[in-house]
Amino acid sequence: MQRPVWLLSMDSDQFFSAPTTTATLTAYYKKYGKRVEEQHIEFVHFENSEHVQQWQKQWHEHIIDTAKAAITNGLLPIVGLSFYTWNAADFLTLIADLKNSLPELLIIVGGPHVQQAEDYLGQDPIDLIVLGEGERTFMEVLDTSDNDFSNIKGLAYLDTNGSIIKTGERERIKDLNEIPSPLTVMQLTDEQGQPLYKSISYETSRGCPFTCAFCEWGTGAIGSKMNQFDLDRVKKDWDEIIQSGIENIWLADSNFGALKEDLEKTRYICELKQEYGLPKTFATSWSKKHSPRVQEMVLMLNHNGLLPHYQLALQTLTPLALELSNRTNMAANKYEPIAKEMARAGVPIAAELIWGLPGDNLKDFETNLDTLLATFPNINIFAYTLLPGTEFYEKRHEYKIEAIPVAGYGKAKGEYVVGCHTFDREEGIEGYFLITSHIILIHGHLIPLSTRYLALEGSIPVSTLLRKVVYALLDSIRDEFPDLDLSDRMIVYENRNPIYVSLFRQFETTFAIIEDVMIDWLEEHNASPELIARHRAHLQIDKILAPMSGKKSLANYHFDFDAEKIYSELEAMELPSISHYKQPCSITIETPGGIGDILKGPEGGNWLKGKILEQNKPVVITVNQQ
Repeated sequence: MQRPVWLLSMDSDQFFSAPTTTATLTAYYKKYGKRVEEQHIEFVHFENSEHVQQWQKQWHEHIIDTAKAAITNGLLPIVGLSFYTWNAADFLTLIADLKNSLPELLIIVGGPHVQQAEDYLGQDPIDLIVLGEGERTFMEVLDTSDNDFSNIKGLAYLDTNGSIIKTGERERIKDLNEIPSPLTVMQLTDEQGQPLYKSISYETSRGCPFTCAFCEWGTGAIGSKMNQFDLDRVKKDWDEIIQSGIENIWLADSNFGALKEDLEKTRYICELKQEYGLPKTFATSWSKKHSPRVQEMVLMLNHNGLLPHYQLALQTLTPLALELSNRTNMAANKYEPIAKEMARAGVPIAAELIWGLPGDNLKDFETNLDTLLATFPNINIFAYTLLPGTEFYEKRHEYKIEAIPVAGYGKAKGEYVVGCHTFDREEGIEGYFLITSHIILIHGHLIPLSTRYLALEGSIPVSTLLRKVVYALLDSIRDEFPDLDLSDRMIVYENRNPIYVSLFRQFETTFAIIEDVMIDWLEEHNASPELIARHRAHLQIDKILAPMSGKKSLANYHFDFDAEKIYSELEAMELPSISHYKQPCSITIETPGGIGDILKGPEGGNWLKGKILEQNKPVVITVNQQ
């Protein structure tokens, strides 16, 4: 009988892809392991929590019998789990049940979320935690015959006295070509040749040269030095992925574009798209140094319809927060010319911000957001989640970090930071309300043009206005949420999706409230009659382009201003010419519909926005080679 080994993995709700992590562990073991014929390794890849529960039921009904038979034959059955923030809660619940049903079962966990072993060992029924890269460590665990793991580097476990033991540090694999492709052991298609997955996560390199205090990437299992796989191996894998019919490739690289070979990888993926029509999208985390090479790659991918987004990971502009985060010298902070050029080229460029970093405060954060609203067509604001294994996690007491559990799961899904030595809890939670307001009004595509104009014009604060608008909107829908305390800003943050959808059930009222609050704000800041008149025009454009409920529709509109030219210039992040406000026009808007049916939250509002038919084409630019 072979020893049964179940390798469990689960992607986030938004991204279900092939199980490359556990497949890589298996491929490595099958190539280098000493006892390969003695192991039966099975992938168990979950799409969501429901699938975890289904497998858990199957475990009790019949899978456990296989594990018990192994024990009877003197073999130690293993369950290995790949832990990330999004699956930790489900996996901790699962292993508690597995261990309770069969105490002899060996539970091994690895991944970025469990690198702070002290938070788990002795508290959760975990036997071994893999620290750092897992390929060699996992191989040596499987090859151990006496279950003595003390001589295996890269492990943490409890000794017989309940003390935590950490073995020697596991050195990173420098030559990544030592690692066989996960595709050698992983099935991508079914018996009919149809793809089993729409997406795949794929790494062409490992490592990150930066050591951001809030991130695990430049430390721990990843490390600071960048190594990469051979280009021919990458091309061969991509050929197989495309031939299998997988539609989306999402790179797990930390700084795509930092290596000169990345340009050739980009050319090759574009050649595949031209020849086969796949992949449909190619996404990655871009190099923090947005060099001419990176910009060339971005424009190439966008030209071939492969670029879902091009994100500049600014994270913060506040000087102290930059300093404490170890990001003061990062080239991504020199963003203005790149953002302007890419916006004019029609590239879906976005800035990333994190609210809640030590060193920041709400006043400065709102000022920074106003600056970026005048620079980037898209901004993604994330709530800072304190992650195990990061510098800020280790310094949480030094920086007086106050956190609350994410969705009630505490350490399993991370912790929302709501206070620290530079902002108190009240200010921290108000920052979450700012995130909510930005997501609903701008990501949700209710008033993106109105707010963009104000940011570009520069005389009226925008970020504080966003919060005032949503406060007023919440008053209008309280009766729809009798079981929610909409005065609790964290409850609003957690329930932003149903709140967003409810605003479309009273569409006319929603826009009437928005207009009243915004006009009052302009008058409070002594806006001129001309600016207020232009603002009313922008609100009219926002209203006809906002997502709609119901079915796809066409509608004709006539305005006493040139709505199409105003829209085109604002899309290019430019202030429209004053003459456009004096020229009437008629336009046709195509609206997909689907709010509340297809789309149930604001993050995808841009997908269902209205489209001006026969609108101006974007300007084509060349990359600045300076």
